[in-house]
Amino acid sequence: MMVYIKSLVFNIWVYVAMAIFGIGLLPIGMWSREGAYWVMRAYSHHIFWVARNLLGLEYEIRGPVPQGEALLVCKHQSFADMMLLQITLPQAKFVMKQELRWAPFLGWYAMRVGTVSVSRGKGGSAVASMTRQFLAEQEAKPGQIIIFAQGTRVPPGEEKPWKVGAWRLYNTFEHLPCIPVSLNTGLFWGKKDFLRPSGTMVLEFLEPIEHGLSAEVFLETVETRIEASCNGLYLEADAKGEGIDWRARVTGSKA
Repeated sequence: MMVYIKSLVFNIWVYVAMAIFGIGLLPIGMWSREGAYWVMRAYSHHIFWVARNLLGLEYEIRGPVPQGEALLVCKHQSFADMMLLQITLPQAKFVMKQELRWAPFLGWYAMRVGTVSVSRGKGGSAVASMTRQFLAEQEAKPGQIIIFAQGTRVPPGEEKPWKVGAWRLYNTFEHLPCIPVSLNTGLFWGKKDFLRPSGTMVLEFLEPIEHGLSAEVFLETVETRIEASCNGLYLEADAKGEGIDWRARVTGSKA
């Protein structure tokens, strides 16, 4: 019963704190882009502090953290993903769906730090718009471009296609290292899950992908490397008795 109560308190506080930080620190965010980054990182650090002390939910970053310009092709499972990347990378710039521009607090701060928005369902025109926006952004303020290559949050155990937009950025920014990113956050903070179990969320930067690959080979390489790494993280959590029963999504029954 206690885990349900703690999860309820935490889930509510995530949004209450967003309003408090978003409004209370708005002058800092308006002052400069770096000020907006500071507010977002302050909020993220606070939420992870609450998660650790209320839920026993920690996080761990693995692999070499990119410090210069880079293209990061990421798995996406949780709201926590963006916060982990935000507090870890010097200048994180995300791709987000157009509708989130109008999300309270989140939308304004995201656009303030150089996040690029795209319209779902517009196919090639959306990909072209995304690429143009990032070319302008990188010229104005170089940083780490982050694309969630499946276009949405995908819980552990479920499958979604890896979209060609990631290859378009990879092909456009040939001078940038292309780094796959795996994680297990969906075991602890999933979109479809109410409970927030204790354990350790892991985000891992993998070896860069060589340039010059065709779209088909690139997407196959990204999927293979990231999914294999994620599966290893799931099994690691299993061995510790942490996280949700993700195998149920694969088998349709409890493992």
